Amino acid sequence: MIPSPTKIVVIHDTLKDNDPLIIELIEEHGKNNVTLIEHSEEGLQYVLKNRTQKMIVILDLDLHVDELQGIDVFRAIRKETSLVYIIIWTAKDVNSLSKDNLVELVNNDFLSLEHSTTDYGKVLPLVTKAQHQLEVRVDTILEEWISTLSVEERAKPFIMNTDGEYTLDQIIKSIRLGETLGRNIERNILKLAVSLLTKQKIRFND
Repeated sequence: MIPSPTKIVVIHDTLKDNDPLIIELIEEHGKNNVTLIEHSEEGLQYVLKNRTQKMIVILDLDLHVDELQGIDVFRAIRKETSLVYIIIWTAKDVNSLSKDNLVELVNNDFLSLEHSTTDYGKVLPLVTKAQHQLEVRVDTILEEWISTLSVEERAKPFIMNTDGEYTLDQIIKSIRLGETLGRNIERNILKLAVSLLTKQKIRFND
């Protein structure tokens, strides 16, 4: 199966389609995989609606006063999924961010914070890095598979141990929260993959 492409969503209220960053992203990743959204609420809903896809969000923090602010968009995305990689690219002075907001960003896995007055070229390698990390994460691979299943299949117990029964959705959540169950499952999946590699020839890119 050919891996699905990574979607890149830029939520920014001053960028235009002809800005160098957008042009470079389209050249590198394809027009169909790059979406520029001016209004933050619209951008948030787009991300949440498509959150089962591999996705990188380039997010402006300092939006117009009548818009949902970047930190609120970040918070709402993280409430629903940690699958999305988020790059903060903003004109806001980092020193002007509150301590609580900085702690929230760090604790909820934003990928990077870049000042938008610096060379936009710094953002491009971050997107490439995020794309690679998305391709190799255990929870990403699991969620891609789970997203093809019916609601009924996802609700059935998939793993049973002495502590109880767990559905696929519960397993994904446990992995992302870093719980003991999730860590053990993730470790066992990786061990199984290594075991398969050492026991038989595997054809890649099937």
